[in-house]
Amino acid sequence: MKNLSVLFLIALLFSCSRNEENKDSSSSNILEDLTFTVDTLVMDPGEDIFNLGMGIRSLDLSQDKKFLYYFENMPPKLLKVDLEKEILISKTDFEPEGPNGIGVFVGTIQVGPDGKLALLGNNGVYGVFDQNGTKIENLNNKPEGIDPNLAENNFSLYGNSIYDWENEKIYSWPVDTEFKSSSQKPGLITIDLASNSAKIIEAPEMDIVDQYSIVFEQNGSFRVSPQEVQLSEHDSKILISCSAMGDFYEFDPATEEIKFIQIDHHLVPNKLTGEINNRPESEEGFMDEMAKVNAQIYYQKLHWDPKRQIFLRLAQKVFMPKTPDEEYKFEYFLLAYDKEFNLLGETKLDQKERIDYNVFFKDGKLWSYVNVEDELGFAVFTFDF
Repeated sequence: MKNLSVLFLIALLFSCSRNEENKDSSSSNILEDLTFTVDTLVMDPGEDIFNLGMGIRSLDLSQDKKFLYYFENMPPKLLKVDLEKEILISKTDFEPEGPNGIGVFVGTIQVGPDGKLALLGNNGVYGVFDQNGTKIENLNNKPEGIDPNLAENNFSLYGNSIYDWENEKIYSWPVDTEFKSSSQKPGLITIDLASNSAKIIEAPEMDIVDQYSIVFEQNGSFRVSPQEVQLSEHDSKILISCSAMGDFYEFDPATEEIKFIQIDHHLVPNKLTGEINNRPESEEGFMDEMAKVNAQIYYQKLHWDPKRQIFLRLAQKVFMPKTPDEEYKFEYFLLAYDKEFNLLGETKLDQKERIDYNVFFKDGKLWSYVNVEDELGFAVFTFDF
């Protein structure tokens, strides 16, 4: 009887210990008790107007996060919006043709530390411009060291790139696989403008991007459901993430070391899985394969929150309508990591309305573009945790 009592006491203590461990484990999720509010802010156009016929295709913020820059297109006009005063500051015409020509459509925009702009236009020009529309520097040199056809194709080479303003280098992830041989592993292309040379930094785990990108061709026209590769800069390093998995790469330009960061998410799938036909032969097949992928997970890029000293990241699931009467349904998740990329928290957001893909974080709040009766607006999410 005495031995049974001792065994019972040990079992009880072990159970209490496990309960405390579980309690500590669950409480380590910093987003467990997250609440949030959403405010809609509408920017004042002043004496001008916002032309939102194409929405906002590409945007960037000033270094201090006070100003938003984006282009109205066809013809191109640069807009500068004060996000704190909520007003349009200026709208500047850029030349479609000529020595300062950027084409009728500006595809990408990157704001430098001194307010200069790295722009890629639909005419293939990739260059540095000032905010008055004058081209200061041509960036689309044809670097040696990579496939010469890729070096000639500005849209593929520079369509998804980051310009290193301080060191005059470009970090690029080509936007299609036309120039990649079957034996070549995916990789980041680094371009040194001074030597006009390029090299490929292999990132083999990014094979998943091609594996789950879907293309349907019919009579020479294409429908594409791609997986996105996201490049971002943090602490002088380049983060290479993608929509198909939560893991990502960190590249150090100073040492040319690339590191694969693995994260074990619990609330959402770590990566896309399962067999798909990414070259379907019918439109119905294309929709079916796309539905399989979109309902699993879609990771967005990491955003650094300097106030909290953590990374915040959105992930989502998209459920496509099965009948013409149904609508798209969305599930959104917020993820948090520390500066060493350890998982700090994850939670599902009670948010049914669509959040724009071109989101940005300012002062720890998530800003998502919305059209408010043809005025420029943002749904601003304030997270409390």
